[in-house]
Amino acid sequence: MGKEDIRSWITRASSEGWAIGEFNVYNMETMKGVLAAANELRSPVIIGITMGGLAHAGLRYVTALCNELRAEAEVPLFVHLDHGADFETVRSVIEAGFDSVMLDVSRLPYEKNVKVVREAARFAHAAGVGFEAQIGETWDEETGEQRTETTRPEDLKRYVEATGVDYLAVSFGNTPGRTDGLSEPDLELLLNLLKTSPVPLVMHGGTSIPESVLRTAINAGAAKVNIDTHIKRAVNSTLERAYTGSYNHDPRVQFRELREAVKKAVAEKMQLFGSVGRVDTR
Repeated sequence: MGKEDIRSWITRASSEGWAIGEFNVYNMETMKGVLAAANELRSPVIIGITMGGLAHAGLRYVTALCNELRAEAEVPLFVHLDHGADFETVRSVIEAGFDSVMLDVSRLPYEKNVKVVREAARFAHAAGVGFEAQIGETWDEETGEQRTETTRPEDLKRYVEATGVDYLAVSFGNTPGRTDGLSEPDLELLLNLLKTSPVPLVMHGGTSIPESVLRTAINAGAAKVNIDTHIKRAVNSTLERAYTGSYNHDPRVQFRELREAVKKAVAEKMQLFGSVGRVDTR
């Protein structure tokens, strides 16, 4: 499918009360599972690449796989850097052709955060790339480190105006990287942030956010939801079943099962987010 601008889709989703899912992937099988769900359900989709994913496979390999996904996509498919750690990584993935980037320096003091993000956002926009940052601290999505500082509504608007971000991740009691149980989000705070923000907001840690909170926030304008743990669970449970007891010794059989499990997991979230069928209604 021809190249589209992720910013226009996120803005549209926010105004219409649905959200686009960002699904973090780790290899060819998880990528193809996500794409299969998107094509079948006619949903726009974001492929999330983490710092850990880049370290695991390497940028050239990841980029090549993503280019093949784009060629097979029948719907808008966007490649996004999730929780980019520094400007050099942001620059390298933009030069490699990513559609969207996140620079997460949320643990820096406010003024330094603004300065670093503003510079990176300008670079991204010059290349026609969507830009995300974060204000407030959440659990670390890669390590699960449990450190939290909720986003203050009074900081949000001035942060957006000072940095020029296109969409913004906020902290409201969500717990990215959580491997079990549900988070206890502050829905009142989240709704206040949504009302205050001049740009669409992003919910990280979507696997552990209760569905009722997700629905309410999406209806109020939250337009991007990140999913990681839900994909990992689908992968791990499939492989555990496949390799327990008697199994087919051709690993491609297990890989096909894994791909189908990811497709099913992604489809569940697309239904929840309301993105199904949105491509056909443009």
